[in-house]
Amino acid sequence: MSKYIKYGFLFCFILTAGSGFSQIAIDVTGNWNYTIPSSDLSEAGLDFSGTYESNSNQVDVDVYQQNWIANFFFYRWRVDVRRADVDWHSDLELKARRTGNGTPFFFSGSITGGTNYQQISTSNQEFFSGTRTRYNIPIQYQISGVSVLLPAKTYETTIIYTVTEL
Repeated sequence: MSKYIKYGFLFCFILTAGSGFSQIAIDVTGNWNYTIPSSDLSEAGLDFSGTYESNSNQVDVDVYQQNWIANFFFYRWRVDVRRADVDWHSDLELKARRTGNGTPFFFSGSITGGTNYQQISTSNQEFFSGTRTRYNIPIQYQISGVSVLLPAKTYETTIIYTVTEL
C-alpha cells in the first residue's frame, strides 16, 4: 500500500431551531476538515492508529433568545445532535463532546451534559442542555474506525444541531 494514500474527512454543520412560540436560536461556527498524515502509514501490514481528534474548540455553539428582552428571563433549552451522511462509510464512528461551558450573557445560567464523547448517529439525540443565553460553547470531535480496509477517498457527513426550548 502506498504511503501517499490520503484519507480526507469533511464535516459540514447545519443548525435548526426547535418548534414552538419562542425565538430561541442556535449558531454554530467552525468546521473540521482532516487529512490523515502519510506518517501514520509506517510499513506494509500495519494499520492506521485509527482514532483522530479535532482541536478542543473546533466549533463554537451559541444558544440565545433572538428577542433581547427575553434574555433577562429564565428559560431552559436542549441541544440535540445528529449527522446526515453525504458520503460516509459504516465502519467510521464520529463522536462529539462539549469541552467547556461557554460564556453566559449577563445572567449566569447553567449548562449540563455532553462532556463525555458520545457517538453521533443519524437520529436526533440529546447532546447537552442549559438555561439562559450561552455563547462560545466549545465542541471537540473524534473519529475512529479508520483502517486500510476502507477505500482511500474523502468521506463527508453533515452534523446537525437542533435547539429546543423546554
